[in-house]
Amino acid sequence: MSQINWLKIFDPKKLLLLTGACLAIYLLSFLGYILPFLNYLFFGAILIATFYFTRQKLEYGVYILIAELIIGVKGYLFSLNLGGFVLSLRIAIFCIVMLVWLLSKNKDKFKFFGSRYFRLYLLLTIALLVGVITALINGNSIKNIFFDINGYFYLALIVVLFCALKSKKTLRQALQIVIAGSIAISLFTFYCIGEFTIFHQESRPDMAEAISTEQTIEEEEEAGTKISHSITAKEEISKMSLTRDFANQKPPLYRWVTDTSVGEISYLAGPFFRFFTPSQLYCLIGLAITLTFLLREKVTKKKTLFLSTIVALNLAALIIGFSRSLWIGLLAVFLFLLFNLPRKKSAQIILYAIGVASIIIILTGTLLPSVYDLVEQRVTSIIHPTEERSGANRFNLLEPVFAKIGEHPLVGSGFGTTIEYESVVLEKYGTLRVFAFEWSYLDTMIEIGLIGLLIYLLLILKVFRTGYSKGIAPADKILLVGLLAALFGIVITNTTTPYLNHPLGIGFLLLTMTTIAISSSPQPNDSKKS
Repeated sequence: MSQINWLKIFDPKKLLLLTGACLAIYLLSFLGYILPFLNYLFFGAILIATFYFTRQKLEYGVYILIAELIIGVKGYLFSLNLGGFVLSLRIAIFCIVMLVWLLSKNKDKFKFFGSRYFRLYLLLTIALLVGVITALINGNSIKNIFFDINGYFYLALIVVLFCALKSKKTLRQALQIVIAGSIAISLFTFYCIGEFTIFHQESRPDMAEAISTEQTIEEEEEAGTKISHSITAKEEISKMSLTRDFANQKPPLYRWVTDTSVGEISYLAGPFFRFFTPSQLYCLIGLAITLTFLLREKVTKKKTLFLSTIVALNLAALIIGFSRSLWIGLLAVFLFLLFNLPRKKSAQIILYAIGVASIIIILTGTLLPSVYDLVEQRVTSIIHPTEERSGANRFNLLEPVFAKIGEHPLVGSGFGTTIEYESVVLEKYGTLRVFAFEWSYLDTMIEIGLIGLLIYLLLILKVFRTGYSKGIAPADKILLVGLLAALFGIVITNTTTPYLNHPLGIGFLLLTMTTIAISSSPQPNDSKKS
């Protein structure tokens, strides 16, 4: 079994180049939003490039898929209007890569079918199909069914990953994109917060004649005549025009971020704004992988400084993103890593963490009291969630959700099944009907029942068990601990924020499965010097 230097994942030059490329895509997407005709040009150019490079080597298509997944969030950085149907860049790239794989004559084309995961994967696929059939029998809306299940389509990519990422070298390059993507998301988070905090104080709701970035109940009533940030990406970016209409005066960055579903910008406290994007999940992943190598590998002082910088960037982005779910996921990652370290080292890490946390608390409480109060409220709301509007909203969901689960507990009610609940948040106040919500495991039970959920959890458990199986080289184990720590964080985060039924979480699950499969099999093509 070959050995590979996984520390080369953290090659500074390659990571900086890849990070720059990710940020450049954001810039092009923004330009394409301002001038829609550029959006179509960029969309076409990316698809042509994807087809060309995927035809050259299948792994190139996988690299493009991973990069788009991390920074694209819901896939609408670029899009194409097809007579009212908006084709996202993600779906287009997915179709191209799957098509090239299907038409290829690669001898490892169906390699996954012989893997240890195949049986559970097959059972999960059957459960998903049953969810569709049940939905059709129950008369659920075809549109709702499609948008409820489309995230699971990403599960099909496992055959492509097993075929394309044949060696540890190609896997290392894929993981470099993951780390670079996490850095790009971190820097993008800082930029969005900085721009609004420095240049858009007029957007504060407490300022006179402010351009509010929070939709009020009154605005909700005027939704028919005003462009609102609550408009989905599909409805807003489907408009055909040479230039974007900014008549509602909200800053272009705000409009682009929300209308393409890249993230959310909202007022925080004092002069500060908050930026949250679901892609900050990859800050959690990047932190888990990097921190594992920092704690378990012997590295030079220069490399230690570089790894520490990556950890600091990802940690800062997670903290200032103010996502309680990701904060809990961060705690889960931290605890997982502590259990995988020697006791003495774990004790040292705990002491360091307490010290750093104490310094942050003291400095924040002294220099930024308004932010300190908000963080305190946020942490308190984790313990007492009903005292805060969004937390109360989640609990308002439980009664109708359990009632719906009780109708068909074993096989579920199918995809696109709707429930009604009373919303108390200002953005969407009153009675709402939804087919997707934040209690992700309960959502899965409505879709495919207890049987389907158990199959999915057994597959994830299989990933953890195989990650600790015998025959894996010590150098590979360090990488796998980082990946499994990140996966554990996702499993915990998924309780209140849906990731394991979304391409963001599914994509990482597939990459982890592929890594374990490669690490536990001979790699004759990898050189020892790699």
